Amino acid sequence: MKKRRPFNTETALRIYYTYPNEIGNAQLKELFDVAANSTVAIIKKEIRKLMDEKEIKVWNAQNVDTKIAYEYAGIDIDAVEKSYTKIKKLGLEVPGA
Repeated sequence: MKKRRPFNTETALRIYYTYPNEIGNAQLKELFDVAANSTVAIIKKEIRKLMDEKEIKVWNAQNVDTKIAYEYAGIDIDAVEKSYTKIKKLGLEVPGA
């Protein structure tokens, strides 16, 4: 992605851990906060380019690899999880939640 988009922390964690291998249109719409199928198609095309470069395949041809989708979005799930846990531990409000 050319620009990093704000994302919902809890949504990002839930999708990542619920769908650890592949995600489809519904998850991409939620993760990237988009509604249009045409926008999802553009995002999937870019993610598939990265998948091709890394020679990563998926079982369902309509889906994309979860880790590559997060890489494309610029989301470091380990850093997000660490920050989320720390914020919750401190009793602070979770940003983007």
